[in-house]
Amino acid sequence: MNTEDILRQIVEHEYPSASVFDDALSVCGRSRNAFSENFAKEVAQRYLHGTIAFDVADCAINALSAWTPLEDFSACCWAIYLAFDEGEYLHRGQAAGTNEELFTRPLLIKAKSDFFPDANG
Repeated sequence: MNTEDILRQIVEHEYPSASVFDDALSVCGRSRNAFSENFAKEVAQRYLHGTIAFDVADCAINALSAWTPLEDFSACCWAIYLAFDEGEYLHRGQAAGTNEELFTRPLLIKAKSDFFPDANG
């Protein structure tokens, strides 16, 4: 089990269970925090590159937050979580369908700059 498997499950309309994350963690052999941060970064990168849709990425980050309690999130995970959270609802005076471009994408670009500037693309 890995990030690709978790995202595929979401695309197939199945919310990933804690056991899916447990399996992915055991395969990667890293700490829970290191796995969570790597997973969040990978989801953010894939969204920014347009290889996964907002709904899939948002679901993946929400599932991660259910598995890794928010109080245990690193600053990087928090930034990515909040970027997707801002895209989940309309803000005052906002036109429908603009959440991602007005809120999520700019916040992810900032998170990328702050926490993983060496990432490709």
